[in-house]
Amino acid sequence: MVLQICPLIPGVFIVSSEYGSRRMQPIPFGETVSNPKKTWYRTKLFNLTLGACFTALCLWWAMENMRQGPDPDQPKSWTQVFAEIADAFSKADYRSLPLIFTALALFYVVKAWRWKMLLEPIGRFRTVSDLLPSVMIGFAFNNVLPAHLGEFVRMFVFARQHRVPKTGVFSSIALERIFDIIAILSFLAAGMLFVDVSRIDRSVVISAWVFAGAVCAGLAGAAIYLTWTVPFVAAVERVTGWFVPEHLSRKISGILEAGATGLASLRSVRLLIGILLTSYLQWALNGFMIFLALWAFGIHVSPLVAAIVLGVVAVGVTVPSTPGYFGVIQVCFVLVLKLFVDQPQMQAVFAASIYYHMAQWIPVTAVGMLYFVRAGVRLAEIRTQAEQRDSPSLDRDSTRASTSATSTGP
Repeated sequence: MVLQICPLIPGVFIVSSEYGSRRMQPIPFGETVSNPKKTWYRTKLFNLTLGACFTALCLWWAMENMRQGPDPDQPKSWTQVFAEIADAFSKADYRSLPLIFTALALFYVVKAWRWKMLLEPIGRFRTVSDLLPSVMIGFAFNNVLPAHLGEFVRMFVFARQHRVPKTGVFSSIALERIFDIIAILSFLAAGMLFVDVSRIDRSVVISAWVFAGAVCAGLAGAAIYLTWTVPFVAAVERVTGWFVPEHLSRKISGILEAGATGLASLRSVRLLIGILLTSYLQWALNGFMIFLALWAFGIHVSPLVAAIVLGVVAVGVTVPSTPGYFGVIQVCFVLVLKLFVDQPQMQAVFAASIYYHMAQWIPVTAVGMLYFVRAGVRLAEIRTQAEQRDSPSLDRDSTRASTSATSTGP
């Protein structure tokens, strides 16, 4: 057998047999693991450098788009661009801020409510007092740590506080991502299929229709996954093994198999419907925040455009960047809105992206860190568990114990 870490599901490894089958296993907390030297492209320094370069590239591209004036041969100066951005902030309608904060609070409450349903097979928890603190802690650390490590922190804090089976928590996190993808792709497809494209170049419209078709195909695949989970996962493993790099194939299989484990325990139609509805509700709230941010800066577009921005931002933040997704969110706003607004308004679009970004980043980071301090968890404990998660090998006895624990279920 071959033992491999699944990088998308914190604390999960994959056991591959000679026949190519894979099985998800939890790494028990407290196990001693070896920690050989990593290859250079998997080091934290390389990933942080790569993310910083990508963020700088995004910001440069967004700013370059704003330098375009009426005469292409005479771009605006950087001083003029910054002055126009500052002017957009001075003219913004900040009455939208209470509404954004309200939608933001509801977004996280609904997310915690959905997590409650995902965790119902392993226990009953209260949405606000039991689950919301861990959710906020996870997103706060996503804002300050690279590579979405906040999800690992969230899992560690919740499992430590409530003494729940680790396998169940892993599966719920994988299922969250799958249902998020379904909801986000639905909004993105709706925006691209029904938005007014009368002022957009025909080649862009054709490309958008092709992409919308691909999104609809992805939604159909998600429906097949939810209905025929086991054969779907097996088919994906076989297909990706032909042409997808091995490390990426492991990531895809890992998240699908962990999600399959959770789906197998969610046998209630009521739970599945509730999870789907709350997934759509929370991302509708996020799209509403985008719409409000644009409105505050005088950019009056259809909610369908906000849905497209939501989808593009959701895809953009999956790309390696600096913690907090700085630059990525800004370039996503500019990339979409340049198709729907006039060039003189691009400075307002950039300012609106900062407004939307900071209206979330500041309160979420502050509240999450406050919950983390109150949880009494030490950063050293999380660092130790993260190092164990990243180790590519485990002691044979630990492997056997983990396999036995997962085979019997939580």
